[in-house]
Amino acid sequence: MTIKFAFLLAREFTLSPLSLFIDTLRLAGDDGDRSRRVAFDWQIVGERGLPLRSSCGIEILPTCDVGNPESYDHIVVVGGLLKATHELSREKEEFLLAAARLKKPLVGLCTASFALARYGLLDNHSACVSWFHIRDFRASFPNVDARADSLYLIDRSRATCAGGTGAADLAGQLVKKYLNDVSAQKAANVLMLDRIRSVRDPQPISDMFPGATSSLVKRALLLMESNLHESLSIAEIASQLQISNRQLERRFALELGMGPADAYGAVRINFARKLLADESLQIAEVAFRSGFISASHFSRVFRQHTGVSPSELRTRMRPDRDANPTKASL
Repeated sequence: MTIKFAFLLAREFTLSPLSLFIDTLRLAGDDGDRSRRVAFDWQIVGERGLPLRSSCGIEILPTCDVGNPESYDHIVVVGGLLKATHELSREKEEFLLAAARLKKPLVGLCTASFALARYGLLDNHSACVSWFHIRDFRASFPNVDARADSLYLIDRSRATCAGGTGAADLAGQLVKKYLNDVSAQKAANVLMLDRIRSVRDPQPISDMFPGATSSLVKRALLLMESNLHESLSIAEIASQLQISNRQLERRFALELGMGPADAYGAVRINFARKLLADESLQIAEVAFRSGFISASHFSRVFRQHTGVSPSELRTRMRPDRDANPTKASL
């Protein structure tokens, strides 16, 4: 039996998640590297003759007209730049909603989680969102349990991933479901990926904590980064990671040389520093967005960490309008 996938590409869709997802199916679904559509088949669904432009400028032509979703086993939406309005054409919207009524499994790659959520298709589901967009997502879609501490999530008939190589990992899980682990690993090997990562593997974080080496500490840091405005207690973080407070404290001390509370505070200050570069934001707004109870409390803690007040740092960050811009060379 061949499992069929329909791909709906948003305007200015991201190319890498699309190609990695399809290539995982392609490489896993046939013997050797012959790329026959034996175990899996797929179509780029859209209006015939109208090219679909990706965020990097490469255009793709649909391979199949917008038809009946009954012909497919999975519907995959590939997200794009969030600045784009009406990500999907009306025909694709109707196709997607019809698929949902038929209870077809839906997959959202990259920012497609936003599109699915706008149609109410993620309500009362858990969804994986990139840490970079998690705050905006949660503010817009309170009925979705949005998370940024994993590469992808599968919640019943909904699957979402943060994008990038996480698309290959999510596709690999579907390969394991329909075929076996060997086929999934074969695809990963050909794509030069060391393995198919699980839902417990965290999204990569910034280089703020280079000492964070374990999956547990990285996931804890991502939970902190994703919950600045509305804080989680250390006990809540430990509970989500299914470990004790003492275990969490021990891992942070071992890898970072500080406790989780101190790390959480450093994450807040780091986020606040970035916000201070935007002079349209009042200091009180920066404090609020960074999760501090008041501007005075923020200023006191900020000075303790940096040695200067928020307003002093903002002044130092202000560019010299008379200076010549630095030129970069290739």
